[in-house]
Amino acid sequence: MTQIFSIGTYLPPWTVRDRRVKGPDEDALTMAATTDKPVFVVWGSPVGDEEAYRTTLLQSAVPTFRTFTNAVMAAQAYFDHHRFVSGYTSPFTHPVLTPSPAAAKASRLIAPKGKRQASGTALSEQDSKALLKAYGIPVPTERVVHSASEAAKAAKRIRFPVVMKIVSADILHKSDLGLVAVGVRDEEDARRTYKRLMATAKKAAPKASIDGVLVAQMAQGIETVVGVAQDDLFGPVVMFGLGGVFIEVLKDVTFRVPPFTKGDAAAMLHELAGSAMLRGVRGQPAADLDALVDVLMKVQHLAVDLSADVAELDINPLLAGPKGVVAADALVVLS
Repeated sequence: MTQIFSIGTYLPPWTVRDRRVKGPDEDALTMAATTDKPVFVVWGSPVGDEEAYRTTLLQSAVPTFRTFTNAVMAAQAYFDHHRFVSGYTSPFTHPVLTPSPAAAKASRLIAPKGKRQASGTALSEQDSKALLKAYGIPVPTERVVHSASEAAKAAKRIRFPVVMKIVSADILHKSDLGLVAVGVRDEEDARRTYKRLMATAKKAAPKASIDGVLVAQMAQGIETVVGVAQDDLFGPVVMFGLGGVFIEVLKDVTFRVPPFTKGDAAAMLHELAGSAMLRGVRGQPAADLDALVDVLMKVQHLAVDLSADVAELDINPLLAGPKGVVAADALVVLS
């Protein structure tokens, strides 16, 4: 079928009532029957009760619209559908049934010493990131410390500025409780920040088990989010969107069910309402789109390999810079 369509616009100043006279409506039907081009009719009359419209056009197989906008939207959907069908190959034709090499290492993190952890258990941030690292997903250089002096030494080794945050599997949203410090600039600042974070954690979450303070390389980029959830019908589902602390407000996300292709992953980047941010706006550099696609593909493998073990995965934010991406924070909840 040719990739050209015609839209006939009919704004009748009169109603065609004499059926012996061939009207423009019948011309449209004749043309539609003798051409391989899709024909769309826009009936722009404000009345809408003309015989030509109700009897001839609506009773025919020719798509008829009351507005030009609706006709154009339908045409776009028509071509999008045929473009998809012509280029689509189902990944289920040759499904990958063998777990990836990272699956064995990931299983040891999920079930240390072969002992499966309880359903609903949340892995610590460092263990969640270790799971990502096993699948080749970039994470920051970081270290868990247990004293102010260790914090200063670790920060100096990692290089300033650094990010510092409380490590606790019992506290899922650290930033909401003031348990994340960004832009720690020197050793003295690192010592003060360690003491402040520990004091704040004890006050904000007195029953939480605190495993120390994470000192991490400070990365920059557009805040995106990648997640995995278990759907009752489809199983593991991969999500991508604009991330950060306002993800619940923006809700600018899109989904795919594994297995999907790199083309599908790339399409996810352009389906967001704020996708222009990824291409660079107001002088900001564009994100590394290839690196984002690579992470989506690796998260897909993780989701399939560990579908029986991982109930939820949340990488937020996944910082997308002009040259690569970094998983600045991560949370894994076990099935």
